[in-house]
Amino acid sequence: MAGRKPRITTDDVLAIYQNNDDTCEPFSAPEIADELDCHRNTARNKLEDLVFTGDLDTKKVSASARVYWQPCLPSD
Repeated sequence: MAGRKPRITTDDVLAIYQNNDDTCEPFSAPEIADELDCHRNTARNKLEDLVFTGDLDTKKVSASARVYWQPCLPSD
């Protein structure tokens, strides 16, 4: 059936982090887009939504690149 792709949610993005062996590993928007088979702008928008809600942190790593990661809890 042709039509629109299913909508990507922030939960879809968080699942990538939670299902990764290292839940604190940073990912770029293009990496998330590849995982979810969506446009990198869609991935970037969802990542930025998660930064806004405090679920992810971010850091600019070059003039045009940014990475996103889940804040890690300190080990006891």
